[in-house]
Parts: sequence; structure tokens; C-alpha cells
Amino acid sequence: MNFGQALEAVKSGAKIYREGWNGKGQFVIKAGGYTVSEARPGSDYAKAGITGEFTIQPHLDLKNAQGHMQPGWVPSQGDLFAEDWLATPV
Repeated sequence: MNFGQALEAVKSGAKIYREGWNGKGQFVIKAGGYTVSEARPGSDYAKAGITGEFTIQPHLDLKNAQGHMQPGWVPSQGDLFAEDWLATPV
């Protein structure tokens, strides 16, 4: 599928990834899009002095080749024009 189709799939809750990615187990998910009643003690939000209710806006996160989640993933030009996107329901 193309990136537009992959974006619609991830917005619906699927994991998306490219067939051509070399890193095993890499995928992208939609994260955020919810309201938090208060920052978790010890979190970076709490350390920044954010108090009370706040919203974490929707964004894309990547599970990278090292197995770590990378918040705020942004597709490359190659990713945007690729036709080898796949989706797996979560």
C-alpha cells in the first residue's frame, strides 16, 4: 500500500511498517490523542512543572531496530513515496 493508505491504517489502530525496512521488528504506531488528569510523578512532564489536566496530542512512534520506542517519528521522503507499506492489526 502507499503511505496515505498506511496513515489511514495507523490512525485506525494498526501497526504499519515497510516491507523494505532492514531492521527486524520495526513498526510505527499512533500514540497520544488522550487527556491525562495529572503528570505521573517523576515523569519529564512533572519535572517541567506541568500540573493539572493536559492533552498528549496524537503522534507517530517508531519501534526501532534496537527495540526502543522513538516518539515523534517523521517519515522520510522515501517513506512518503514508497508503495511497500504493510499494516498489522493490533
